[in-house]
Amino acid sequence: MQKSFITAIVGGGAAGLLSAIELLNGSDALSGSEVVILEKNDRVGKKLIATGNGQGNLTNANVSEEFFYGDKAFIKAFLESEKSIDLKNYLRALGVPLCESKDGKIYPLSKQASAVLDILRAYLQYKNCTVITGATVEKIIKAKSGYKILTAKDEYYARSVIMATGGSAGKQFGTDGSAYALAENLGHKRTEVYPSLVQLKTQTDLIRSLKGLKETAKVTAYSGETALKSAVGDLLFTEFGVSGSAIFTVSAAVAGKKNVKLKIEFLPELSISETEKIIAERQNLRYFAPEDALSGILNKRVGQAVLKTAKSKNATDIAYALKNFTLSVTGSLGFNYAQVTRGGISTDKVNSKTFESKLNENFYIVGEALDIDGDCGGYNLTFAFVSGIVAARDIKEKLSKK
Repeated sequence: MQKSFITAIVGGGAAGLLSAIELLNGSDALSGSEVVILEKNDRVGKKLIATGNGQGNLTNANVSEEFFYGDKAFIKAFLESEKSIDLKNYLRALGVPLCESKDGKIYPLSKQASAVLDILRAYLQYKNCTVITGATVEKIIKAKSGYKILTAKDEYYARSVIMATGGSAGKQFGTDGSAYALAENLGHKRTEVYPSLVQLKTQTDLIRSLKGLKETAKVTAYSGETALKSAVGDLLFTEFGVSGSAIFTVSAAVAGKKNVKLKIEFLPELSISETEKIIAERQNLRYFAPEDALSGILNKRVGQAVLKTAKSKNATDIAYALKNFTLSVTGSLGFNYAQVTRGGISTDKVNSKTFESKLNENFYIVGEALDIDGDCGGYNLTFAFVSGIVAARDIKEKLSKK
């Protein structure tokens, strides 16, 4: 079996796959025998299949700084790369036709993430890329003119290495956080890590009877008196707290914060005065019992829970309670349920324009392994795809100059 390569990619997720594709693409392409993907799972792209609830939310029509967390200067540089690459056209050129939802989320036309993976794998197979699965990389060591890569079974050598191992979120996909040590052993530092895009645990006394119910709401997360982030979307009540698209979005902002509360505004399309008017009109209909003041306006059980928090039964206080239903956050469901990791390898020792280590020449760190993450909506995959492409292009540019 071949053991020496121009480039070794550690990790066959979104960032690793696009790194390999870019290395094998264009007039300056490497050959398939010069590139190896080392993947610990029994197949590449397992986490990619789950994105967008299996529909493949690959990117977003509105990619900008406000949707990302981490070093702002690093994010700005990444966004410049994203513009130059034009990820949507890049994916189309690979044979992935796209469609856009009303909220800007971009999916494959088939709305099938597994089909996207099939296309990426087909490209790599066509290019004869070397893919080795069941290969857990245990250590990367600097060697003469390159790196020695040790797995549990074998030893490989490569002139350049792209670390695309993911973070700590989703242990079922093989991303359990253990791979951070690969970069740490080469002098990089890891920040504190937290689960993000995850269901939140809250006080349950107010919502115990609401398990399984879903409403559209505006959710604003606060740390003390400071508003962290707002989102409008699905709010799903669970036995442990809350879930849904609005919760996933605000969870990105509460990671690592203390004294967090969620202010829930039901009927987000209506102002508080409009809501008060509707409730007052309802109360004028004498045949409605007081406990049914919100029946037909909200799910009956949700309405009853809101009424319990109102100061009085007049329309003003009920409307206020409906727009300010507050739950204290007690935690999250953790990394096993999180879609993304907040934190990772610090970007201060990584070149923001190439993703090359500032400490180790020809060693690149891309995707979720870095201390950069984004909101729900295709932003994290955008970062993974673009960072992988950028690193691969830098490797090819270096080779062309030799």
